[in-house]
Amino acid sequence: MRYKGSFLGLFWSLLTPVLNVVLYTFLFSVVFKSQWGEEFNPIGAGAGAGAIASAGAGSGDSAGHSQYAIILFTGLLLHAFLSDILVRSCLVVTQQANLVKKVVFPLHVLPAVVVFASVFQLLVSGVVLLAGLIFLGTDLHGSMITLPLLCLPLALMSLGLAWILAALGVYVRDLGQIMGWLVTALMFSAPILYPLKTISASWGPWLYLNPLTFVVEEVRHVIFAGAWPHWSGWLIYCGVSLLVAIAGAKFFDWTKEGFADVL
Repeated sequence: MRYKGSFLGLFWSLLTPVLNVVLYTFLFSVVFKSQWGEEFNPIGAGAGAGAIASAGAGSGDSAGHSQYAIILFTGLLLHAFLSDILVRSCLVVTQQANLVKKVVFPLHVLPAVVVFASVFQLLVSGVVLLAGLIFLGTDLHGSMITLPLLCLPLALMSLGLAWILAALGVYVRDLGQIMGWLVTALMFSAPILYPLKTISASWGPWLYLNPLTFVVEEVRHVIFAGAWPHWSGWLIYCGVSLLVAIAGAKFFDWTKEGFADVL
């Protein structure tokens, strides 16, 4: 339904993330000349990895910008997944007022639909990422089989947040207005556009309060460094995500009785 009536239809699922990557790659690798270390070199040894020390304008050629683009894309697709859920969840109940007031309907499904639709978009973006890695001649590491596991707790946490925001959106209509600023803040407070190592030691740990920081860092290390996830951190992340999901479900269940009166 998101793309119904549009000229390009479902093709927007592919085109939107690509356009974002082009924009941010130009801005940060050409204008601001951001650089990444060799540990995030997406070009495999067979494609001449040693010839390029870092991604960004410092490499002085199109290969450097291609590196930066593929590194950037891994963070942007995860941010797009979470931000889409946060923005759409605020209005998902109010936009379906007929289901609330006239039909006996399991309202918990509405925020869940938003999450599953974003999971589909994430899968499409993942296909684009894989194609980019193959095009650049990347060594595909065995550790990449853990990528679904790394994204699973983020999806679980997103579901809990979707339930909370969907319920709050019924009572606080200004929530949708502030959410645009919030998703921008999430992007700039996570190591999506810059390496985490560039942040001072005093500020670095605070970035892990952002739900995107851990998963973005782990996904990049798995893809580009061939490292296995830090399972202890992953278990903590799963525990926090489960608590958020349970709290979200309880909060939605507690507040939904008043939806019909407000709407």
